[in-house]
Amino acid sequence: MNGAIYVRHVSVKDAAQVAALSAELGYPSTVKDTITYIQAIDKSICDVAYVAVNGETVVGWIHVLYTIRLECGPFCEIGGLVVARNAHGKGIGRLLIEKAKKWSAERNIDKLRVRTNVIREGAQAFYTKTGFIECKQQKVYEYTIGAETLSEKAAVENTKVSE
Repeated sequence: MNGAIYVRHVSVKDAAQVAALSAELGYPSTVKDTITYIQAIDKSICDVAYVAVNGETVVGWIHVLYTIRLECGPFCEIGGLVVARNAHGKGIGRLLIEKAKKWSAERNIDKLRVRTNVIREGAQAFYTKTGFIECKQQKVYEYTIGAETLSEKAAVENTKVSE
C-alpha cells in the first residue's frame, strides 16, 4: 500500500470493492445488492457506513447503527467491519473504530457494541486490544418469513380444520 489511508462515507461507486471485502468476511453479495444496501444506509438516519481508502482502493469498511432496546436504552452497534486481508496490522481497523466512536458520540451515545462470531478469534483479540470488553456470549437464531416448512403449513391447516 502506498500513500495515506483516509476514511470517508461509502458511495455506490465503492460497491464492487465493498462486495469483495464482504465476501472475504464470509458474506458474499452481488454488486447490485451491495448498491441497494449502500443506498438504504445512506437514506437511514440510524445507520452510517464508511470506507477506508488507500489511493483508489477500498481497504476496509465499517457499518454502524443506532438502536434502542426496551430493556437497556439506546446504543450504537458495529453491524460489520472488515479490513482487506493484505492490509491487516496497518491500523485501518482502528481508524474505522475511531470513526464509529465519533459518529456515536455525535449522537450523545456513550455505548458502542460489536458482536463477533465465536470462531473469529482474530477479531475477538482485535476488539479486546481496541478497548472493547466482552460482556456476554449468545446464540443467534434466524427465521425466514414466508419459508415455512411443509410440516408447519400442515400443522396450521390441521388447526384450521379442527376449529
